[in-house]
Amino acid sequence: MRLRAKIQRDLLFFKIAQAVEKIGKSCFIKFTPEFAAFGAIHGLGDNDPSTGGGSIQCWSRLPMESLFYEYKIESNSNNEIYLEMKVEDLMLAMRSCSNASAIVMRMTGRSVDAYLTFTITTEDHLGNSRPITQNVPIIKILTADGANNTSVFDEPMIPTPEVHIMLPQLERLRYVAASYKNLADYVVISANLAGEMVFTTSDGLQQMNHDATDSGDGLISARYGMAGKAHVETRFTNLHNPVLKDDEEEEHPHLERLRTRPKEFASVLVRVSDLQKVLQSHYVKPLNVICSIVPSHSILFYVYLKDNTQDATLTYFIPESAI
Repeated sequence: MRLRAKIQRDLLFFKIAQAVEKIGKSCFIKFTPEFAAFGAIHGLGDNDPSTGGGSIQCWSRLPMESLFYEYKIESNSNNEIYLEMKVEDLMLAMRSCSNASAIVMRMTGRSVDAYLTFTITTEDHLGNSRPITQNVPIIKILTADGANNTSVFDEPMIPTPEVHIMLPQLERLRYVAASYKNLADYVVISANLAGEMVFTTSDGLQQMNHDATDSGDGLISARYGMAGKAHVETRFTNLHNPVLKDDEEEEHPHLERLRTRPKEFASVLVRVSDLQKVLQSHYVKPLNVICSIVPSHSILFYVYLKDNTQDATLTYFIPESAI
């Protein structure tokens, strides 16, 4: 088993790990000759499942050229390697890389005592090279069957989303989520196909009605249970509703909603802490983020990364919270 590569200078490899850091203490990485995949599920590989919502999941698949160059991989499993690692350890290595002129990553040690070793070359004020070595422990080297059994790289089977909408600036949403955290445990995320998105504090799951006035203006009548400390609503307008590839099917629920009730809101209830985990994706400086809502079921966030070679995304899945 052999793995060696030089990390691209934009440090996207570490930034992806940083973006999934809050999902769980462990992340899973799949290396293949063509791509690298990252995956994390809250509570999987985690001894403390009480720190957030129970099923939030994150995954990403990126072409090798986005992350590495001079890349070499060999294994007896179709030249694929599956690793489980502590994100915290990867972050420690990242802190040494900010001013690096070169970063070489390789697998070292034996399977029971293996590491991802990073040789980080920096230069002093005289231009002299100074190598630093960081050994990041590998928790486990998984077999292909073992990795498949975790489902960590698999997209969950869910109903078709009915509303897609481009998120406002992540920094603004981070401020909203941080302020909501002190007011309520839950937030109702609502959006329609008229470019409107609403975040409402909530304390519990009840019934959600969506009404419209005669003028067609969409109104949200929230029956998810108003927050005890304060009922706060943050509304964004004039957002873009993108059409994704699957939406082109003639009977797609997105198109049916667009034709008949574009101002009707689709809503889902999630923990504020889970929303904050998603907003960690600001570390990768995304081009944009698309939110897809399956009403009263789940919500997906597609984080589009800066990559000129292929579509590169980081995806988050949050099921509706059960109270």
